[in-house]
Amino acid sequence: MLRSNGELRRFILERHPVRGFWVHLDEAWRELRRHQQYPPAVEALLGEALSASVLLAATLKFQGTLTLQLTGDGLVKLLVAQCTHELQVRAVARTAEIVPEEPSFAELIGHGRLSVTIENHDEQAARYQGIVSLEGPNLAACLENYFATSEQLPTSVALSADPQRAAGVLLQMMPLSDVHGEALGAVAQEVWEQLQQRVGALQAPLLRLGTTEEVVQHICVEHDSRLFAAATVRFACRCSADRVAVLLRALGQAEMRSIVAEQGAVTVTCEFCGRPYRFDAIDVERLFTGAASPEAPPSLN
Repeated sequence: MLRSNGELRRFILERHPVRGFWVHLDEAWRELRRHQQYPPAVEALLGEALSASVLLAATLKFQGTLTLQLTGDGLVKLLVAQCTHELQVRAVARTAEIVPEEPSFAELIGHGRLSVTIENHDEQAARYQGIVSLEGPNLAACLENYFATSEQLPTSVALSADPQRAAGVLLQMMPLSDVHGEALGAVAQEVWEQLQQRVGALQAPLLRLGTTEEVVQHICVEHDSRLFAAATVRFACRCSADRVAVLLRALGQAEMRSIVAEQGAVTVTCEFCGRPYRFDAIDVERLFTGAASPEAPPSLN
């Protein structure tokens, strides 16, 4: 079953302090990779990270961009996945020149760290960043460790991606107040442990191909749950000719003229979407005379 773009859905348990989020990316995931080529294992990790960025953003109330970043000394040197409060996503990875066919997660990442950065559009709002070491058998386990360390919220995560689809589910147990009492707290803890086991037992094909109802039913089973309306997730890159112009001005007029003399033009390609920006000799002179930046050329296929 194919879906356009992608979608995010929230659900809650009616009688227990548990909330969840489910994300499924189809065209948004494929569009993101239209100008990118990665080894299969790196591509799968990128899809998982992209799904995770949406799930992380869904747990927050903010106006801006959430960035999930993996850095390490393994085969993947850097991986960045971003999601805005409007559920616009993009992602990119930098890898070693040679990646084995089926590397383990430890081989992909090596010794590294996971960071989550939230940048608000409101300049008065504080910039937040949480960092944890990359410890665990997969990205989902690393995210669970992040929530346990940085957010101190019991969280269970499942992620999966293939060339066609990327998907994920995140379940959280919300804090109990003193008025709930010890008895209710014990029941909630027992229910939470059951739910954790079911999230851990989710099969990748069900996560990628199943509907929200099927995935939630697998997790919740005998517990009443409420499923909320879907929100659309889209691929969108924030690159522009003006932003590239700022970068080129920083390099200086002499450097730009030197590149034009050698290559005939200056071409910058966005790492996120693969869109090329070409500045010929006239465009370069305009950069340093205050004239308007050239219009961005169409993307190359």
